[in-house]
Amino acid sequence: NTMTGAVSPGPGAQRWTTILDGGRLRRLRRQHGLSQERLATVAGISLTTMRRLERRAAAPCRCRTLGRLAAALGEEPGRLTPGRPP
Repeated sequence: NTMTGAVSPGPGAQRWTTILDGGRLRRLRRQHGLSQERLATVAGISLTTMRRLERRAAAPCRCRTLGRLAAALGEEPGRLTPGRPP
């Protein structure tokens, strides 16, 4: 928009954030027998972030963080997002 100086993202703009289902994250973590602290360590994220993500049903999350959590759990990233069957 030239009036405000805002720039609209083009069709190739990357999406840096997504939504994570905190309840699914918690269930999967428990199924794998991991504490919040252990999963945070393995995924390379802070315990504060781990707790925040699990606390919310629909938590905003960086795509990179989602990928790290999924890899640490040995799961597909889509298993941690809302709308897909667990």
